[in-house]
Amino acid sequence: MKLPPFLVHQLAHSSSPLNRWRARRINGLFSAPPVEFYYEAGDPHSHLAAQLLPQLLEHLDAPLKIFIVSQEESPIYPELERQRRYNLEDARRIAPAYGLTFPADAQLPSEEQRLLVAQQLLQLCSDPEAFAEQEKTLSQSLFADTPLDITLQPETQEQLALNNARRAHLGHYLPAMWQFNGQWFWSVDRFDRLVASVTAKGLWRGQLPALTFNPENAELPAVPAGTALECFLSFRSPYSFIAATQLQRKRNELTAPLDIRPVLPMAMRGFKVPLAKRLYILRDAAREASRLDIPFGYCADPIGDGALRALKTFSTAATTEQKLDFIVSAGRAAWSEGVDLATDDGLAKASERAGLEWSAVQAAIAEADIDYAEANRNALFAAGLWGVPAFKLGDFATWGQDRLWMAEEILRRQ
Repeated sequence: MKLPPFLVHQLAHSSSPLNRWRARRINGLFSAPPVEFYYEAGDPHSHLAAQLLPQLLEHLDAPLKIFIVSQEESPIYPELERQRRYNLEDARRIAPAYGLTFPADAQLPSEEQRLLVAQQLLQLCSDPEAFAEQEKTLSQSLFADTPLDITLQPETQEQLALNNARRAHLGHYLPAMWQFNGQWFWSVDRFDRLVASVTAKGLWRGQLPALTFNPENAELPAVPAGTALECFLSFRSPYSFIAATQLQRKRNELTAPLDIRPVLPMAMRGFKVPLAKRLYILRDAAREASRLDIPFGYCADPIGDGALRALKTFSTAATTEQKLDFIVSAGRAAWSEGVDLATDDGLAKASERAGLEWSAVQAAIAEADIDYAEANRNALFAAGLWGVPAFKLGDFATWGQDRLWMAEEILRRQ
């Protein structure tokens, strides 16, 4: 059942009241809310985030709690192996941009070694300073695939399962997550949002931390001038709408030709997206859209006919500009205006605003196929990726609207 747009808007811009209540009940109703860090051994983004613990310890006027978690293939975390391999490369690229470190030759750790490192670190969770120091040493061995000569104890997996359950109870599913007062913040990318939330509660001492971000220091490949920037997007992805809006705003600055490549939404390709994931994505997208001054929240989920009709309509766009304009217009309708793309009135509004002829759109709805969307999905997987938005420049590929800056930086260096 689809929720009314006004109710979705309330959910998108709420501060997770149920999660907040659960977090306060678990941690104490009348005490300062702690910052919780959910760490997975062998997860590159957990390792980067762990390097921020000393800054938190220096400034945080509230408890800091560490919970070690594990991850396995599931509908809420699909393509686990593919994601893990990508995360190694992603962490290597972004670490120097944030003034952090990550081994250039990092290997994908085995499941057994992940568990053994988790076992060692579980003993230090109550001492964040010691945890940060030992995590640094153990991660070097883990990413070098150096075996630990210890025995796995049964209680290790039992404790990880308890921590996983706690994370799920408080509304999340990923590793490398910070939780504060019911809200969730991912790794280094959302660290400044975490600090802003903590500061708003009056729980930050002294000056704000200097987590510098300099794209010029990122470890990125050279790409020949004239290489097309391929943009894999979905009409059902709010992050795709945010990314497409940024692309449209920056179109005149980008020196590469654009190749806009929509794919069928994951939920229409057999993936079930659980409620916790949908709510987190909705709220995080709302937070990012607000930061970028993009209206967001009055949503009419285009899953099903809305997405199919949009994909057929897209095939009528004659130019790259029209294609991008329609992606943005349809996204604005679905994610900002509560306009249902499954209706003629809704689709006509999105189409005509992008300069598409309604008569041509009607013909496409009746006759066009969307085989191109499956070809785009195959190209996405061939690039080592699994979801959208994603960007590809020659052999370089990256995932997420948070990584659009990488493509911009590569183009700037040409």
